[in-house]
Amino acid sequence: MGNKIGIIYFSGTGNTKFVAQNIAKKLQQWGEELDLINIEKDKIIPTHYKYLIIGGPIYIDRYPEILIKYAKDNLKNYKNKCMLFATQASEKDSTAYQHFINNMPNLNVTYCIYVPMPNNVYNFFFKRTEDEKQDEMITNVDDIIEASLKSFLDGETKLYPRNKFIVFMINLVYKMVYPMFIKSINKKINIDNDKCINCKLCEKSCPLGCIKIDKVASYTKDCLFCQRCINICPKNAFTYKNKKLSQYKPRFKVEKTK
Repeated sequence: MGNKIGIIYFSGTGNTKFVAQNIAKKLQQWGEELDLINIEKDKIIPTHYKYLIIGGPIYIDRYPEILIKYAKDNLKNYKNKCMLFATQASEKDSTAYQHFINNMPNLNVTYCIYVPMPNNVYNFFFKRTEDEKQDEMITNVDDIIEASLKSFLDGETKLYPRNKFIVFMINLVYKMVYPMFIKSINKKINIDNDKCINCKLCEKSCPLGCIKIDKVASYTKDCLFCQRCINICPKNAFTYKNKKLSQYKPRFKVEKTK
């Protein structure tokens, strides 16, 4: 077993990256050695760490499939204790933790936390988090992280157990409804060709290569609904039902190293 802590994360538009970087800073302040692992960029195979901290956003009550697949591919043989964290706009606990644990029964998950962050998916049916509330959430991140890390490192346990039948039914509904939901939404997303400069930044930045731009926008069924393509567009050229979409502009800064 190594002496480092591995922090593994996927971030769609920056919220989870911000939290992961703050977790890293706090652990470094306490003298811990660590690696910060962005699953889209870093090729480190996380098998030798004394602990793992794994995090991602919650999209419709689920960790993104890209994070679950990464765990299945790389963490099958990891036996030491793990902590899960999730960034989400809701302040309610989620079935996402149990879903992740069910997919990775070999992982020794002993601690789960959610970190409320501004809603970055507020087009379509959702509301934008007001600036005052955003600032409050961002200010609270450090306290949430510090208290949770201390408890985790001290060996405390915090889980969100759910009835297995309820989790099964939610998963069943999710598998049927989510693809139809994404397909319905994506059919109505398009490009304002008067604004689009054909830079292809949306295509290049997509975590799964799901979007293609050729005068119109088209998505594959694997779309995570992270909306990175919409938020990264330098000309804000995406539309929904022929109306301009709002871009998420974080009220915090993330470091560009990871």
